[in-house]
Amino acid sequence: MRLIAHRGFAATAPENTVAAVRSAADRADAVEFDVRRCGSGELVVIHDETIDRVTGGVGAVADLSLEELKARTVLESGERIPTLEELLDVVPPDVEINLEMKELGIAADVLEALEGVPNRVVTTSFLEPELRAVRELDSTQPTGLLVSRRLERPVTRAVELDCDVIGANYARCLTTRLVPRAKAVGLEVHAWSIERTALAKLLGLRGVDCVSADRPIRL
Repeated sequence: MRLIAHRGFAATAPENTVAAVRSAADRADAVEFDVRRCGSGELVVIHDETIDRVTGGVGAVADLSLEELKARTVLESGERIPTLEELLDVVPPDVEINLEMKELGIAADVLEALEGVPNRVVTTSFLEPELRAVRELDSTQPTGLLVSRRLERPVTRAVELDCDVIGANYARCLTTRLVPRAKAVGLEVHAWSIERTALAKLLGLRGVDCVSADRPIRL
């Protein structure tokens, strides 16, 4: 089983920042972060649609330029909202990247940014059109369907989208047939988000390949 640092271990570092990812890379098998487009067109790494929670400022990421975003710090840490390229540059080549596409229309630019990146990168999303776009543009790029609570027949959908990975809430992995069905068709299974080693071990026994956590845990 492998450990994914969710937003760079968001409970122990300023989430989705260079500092968080650098620190997490020493303690996890993979780092996960979120990508969306800012108002001046660049791809930036931030989870929310707005900057309100993580910077104390106000405004939608899609309405703010990169310069305006860089003027703010994340969670009073001194760290800035990074561009996708800035974050990709600091991940060691032996650490996997889980890149969640948070909005529509960014797949082509994400793939362009990934050119030459030595890491295994899984492009994930709840947004099926983005996963289709990735698959159409690059048939070799690993993709992962993130399963919402409302999505029925998630394994069937992941197969239809030609995904390599399926990600779901840990409770769904434990209480439904999702994991054995996914494994039967060759899908890698990721479970989020956990806090305890015992739960990770239980998920491993179930057949889960990777667990996502907001802090380092021992596997």
